[in-house]
Amino acid sequence: MKNTITLDKRLLSLIYTFFVIIFLYFIVPSSGGTIIWITFIGLLGFYYSLYIKSCVIFSSVFVCCLFIAFTKNFSFNLFIMCLIFISLIPFPYYINIKLKKIKTILSSKKNVLKNQYTSVFSEYQESIKLKKEYEYDMQRISKLYDLDDLLSNITLKKDYADLILDFFSQSYGVFGGAILEKVPSGWEKISVFGILQGNDLASFMELTSLVNNGTSSCYVIDNKEFSKQYFSVLYFPMFVENSILGCIFIVVKKDLESRYIKDGSIFVSHFSLGLKRINYFDEIKQKLRFDPLTGVLLKFYFLETVKIKIQKSKYFCILMLDLDNFKDINDKYGHLVGDKILAEISKIILSILGNNSLVGRYGGDEFIIFIPDLTEKETILIVNKINKSLNNKFFEENNEKFNITASIGVSYNSKSNLELNTIVNKADAALYKAKKNGKNTSVFYKEL
Repeated sequence: MKNTITLDKRLLSLIYTFFVIIFLYFIVPSSGGTIIWITFIGLLGFYYSLYIKSCVIFSSVFVCCLFIAFTKNFSFNLFIMCLIFISLIPFPYYINIKLKKIKTILSSKKNVLKNQYTSVFSEYQESIKLKKEYEYDMQRISKLYDLDDLLSNITLKKDYADLILDFFSQSYGVFGGAILEKVPSGWEKISVFGILQGNDLASFMELTSLVNNGTSSCYVIDNKEFSKQYFSVLYFPMFVENSILGCIFIVVKKDLESRYIKDGSIFVSHFSLGLKRINYFDEIKQKLRFDPLTGVLLKFYFLETVKIKIQKSKYFCILMLDLDNFKDINDKYGHLVGDKILAEISKIILSILGNNSLVGRYGGDEFIIFIPDLTEKETILIVNKINKSLNNKFFEENNEKFNITASIGVSYNSKSNLELNTIVNKADAALYKAKKNGKNTSVFYKEL
């Protein structure tokens, strides 16, 4: 577009020049306007030499010819003027060359400055981008540290896993997650959210071979169900001292893989240590809560747990069970045999009761049992089944066979406003009556 405008200006200047020459030709007399003609044509030559270098030569020669043509006598002054005009010929060339050199230099400097500006602007944009990424990384790492502080105060495994997944569920580009725990029977789900809920989790249970390989770094799973065009499944094993405790699965957008792999590699070790801490805590609670010999609840924890359960039960019963003549067994066969018998009897009782029932060791050979939500007739059936099972269980020691019977006292309650101590005392009174009636029998408190 610029070249077209410049060319139009040149043509317009030539047209103006043509008309001016015609005008001067008719207006200015040749005898009196020689100087005007010479000056005008010389200026035209200098002007057009900017576009066409040879114009200055033609105009200078033409001016010299005019001097000679309009001057009758060739004189020294005429000669000097011709030399002056001829000597002016190189100036337009020189000026034109200098202008082009200056233009080239300026254009080159302009390009250099433009490139420098582009480079500096690009670096500035990159620095802003890096700054934003750095700030975002710092925010995420800060949130993860805050999460780690919260996790350090949690002692329940489910709450621990829920809090970790809750953090990821609120993170950008995360569509699902799950935390599995390694148990002797295989893998057990602790917590799950998003697209990994429901039957989807079963596909990950097949990854046992991957986990058993002992890989301790993050792994991007090529899973046909989730690793589609936009999703990636990240697997983070939870190792402590070369022992696998569990694993974390996170479903993320493919373009965010590197971000979450980086986060996971930093904090999965902290999560693993936290899970190990909770496992230790659970082991300690188990030891404090359960009798190591029989595997049933200790008296204190049994009573504390029942206090909570009776608030949710419409009716329930408390059984006090005491083994008949157990002291004689200890005296005859020894305490090791007695301990073995206690362990076997506790297994029999637990196998008969439902999952909602509780069994506790109340004393040396005395058990206490809580059974919720059974009618009185159903309770009688359970009590009779326990008595029958004990009567049919025979032990053999020193080539002698014997069985252990039990006396049972039952306190059945359809009211939940009674204090637990009162209910237990009623069952204990019923047990005393069963012992007094000849043992190997059961007595309900209402029969007293």
